[in-house]
Amino acid sequence: MAVNVRTIFLKSIPYLMSIAGGIILYTGAIDNAPNANIRDLVINVSASLLSIPLVFLLYDYMNYRVSTQMKKTLVNSMTDKLNGLLLNIIMVLRESMGVRTKLTTDNLNRMLTWRVSDVSRRLKLTPRLLDLFHTYHSDLDTLLFRNSQTNVFTTEQAQILSALARDMAHLINETKFHHRHHFSAKYISAMMSRILDWLDADSIAALTFQQHLSPSSSPVSATVAPSRVKK
Repeated sequence: MAVNVRTIFLKSIPYLMSIAGGIILYTGAIDNAPNANIRDLVINVSASLLSIPLVFLLYDYMNYRVSTQMKKTLVNSMTDKLNGLLLNIIMVLRESMGVRTKLTTDNLNRMLTWRVSDVSRRLKLTPRLLDLFHTYHSDLDTLLFRNSQTNVFTTEQAQILSALARDMAHLINETKFHHRHHFSAKYISAMMSRILDWLDADSIAALTFQQHLSPSSSPVSATVAPSRVKK
């Protein structure tokens, strides 16, 4: 991370002035104080000026440590929620296209690269699946709103997830109001591409997500609840 020398210098000015003022007062009190009482008073003031930078530096350091730990906890929490949400979305995508194979990394990668024609041939959206897409779209919007306040996700991740939310919204509107099967398949294919892009954008997040997948997983159940994923 690049260091902004000008910013550091500007932030250091109050500390440097406090230290300089303490040294000047102390030196002046030792050499020029008219009596002992004034000398002791000026020395106490100079000691306070010298201690102020130390107090604020310790405060800044502790605040940095606490903020870092909170940010780490928040990142882990939002990543876990996002992994669970994406897994739920994948389960609904699989069911909407009648996929019955085991949920493994290889099978998932193959499905996420299907063309629109492949999706269109398999796709069958029911009102229940559409309701699940609507629920997960709301959950994704909530995560994105929280990220706008905390900046947990990288810019690339936020862009991918925003695009995924937009594709889900288009799919919901298309299925509810227009019923054009090819366009629905197009949005489903776009959603799968977004998920694949997200897995490529962050290797650590992808590894954490793939821990949910197992080569020995049992076939996916036909029922997917918003709060959990059944395998």
